[in-house]
Amino acid sequence: MPECPRSIVVAVDFGRASARAVAAGGAIAERCGATLRLLHAEPFDAPVYFTAEQLDALRGDEPQNRERARVAVTQFGRQHTSYPFIAEVEDRAPVDAILHAAATADLVVMGTHGRRGASRWWLGSVAERVLRESPVPLLIEHANGSNAGSAEFRHVLVQAMPPLAGDATARYAETLARRFNGIVEDRRGVAPAIVADLFGTLVAVACPVPRTAAWLVAAGEPLVRGCTRPVLFVPESAGGEPV
Repeated sequence: MPECPRSIVVAVDFGRASARAVAAGGAIAERCGATLRLLHAEPFDAPVYFTAEQLDALRGDEPQNRERARVAVTQFGRQHTSYPFIAEVEDRAPVDAILHAAATADLVVMGTHGRRGASRWWLGSVAERVLRESPVPLLIEHANGSNAGSAEFRHVLVQAMPPLAGDATARYAETLARRFNGIVEDRRGVAPAIVADLFGTLVAVACPVPRTAAWLVAAGEPLVRGCTRPVLFVPESAGGEPV
């Protein structure tokens, strides 16, 4: 895991949180000289009740639909970052598309609406599901966050709980913060709920590989749902080494 990402993927669903993700991804790419890919997942599935004729018509429209989606991603991206990017459209479910793209990226950036209650219980959120499996650092942006773009890295809080030492996470956070002339505050050993309430512009969290149910329940999922600031999850081994 490079401590300054060289390839960044930003998931785009055209919402407010997604706009923040594009701004953050563009800011990091600019400071690190990384390639930037904006990814939109749009499965072109036909309803089961379609006739053969309707299926043929849908398949004929697929190239045009994909191009329209790519143009929409390009327009959306230009509204929220001035950094050059590649617009990509995947015919996969969102979680599958993001995880597939993560295999060739150093950092994934995406938004979440912090879904709560019954809708989250039944569906979960795409961000939570990506967090469970992402092999690379994952930056989560919240729709109602208080910081955006380069401002996120002014004051980074580093959080880790045993058995994770958080050393790799601290190095990663320091590398990014330094690119933005920001500072890093070591809050390892402090409970995630407390860290979420402390002053800071971003929280960098060490996450185990593989993710454990206990960590997801105690730290990962609550931070995705409830923290109003951006949260950067960094995969780390129990010995404090990057993964």
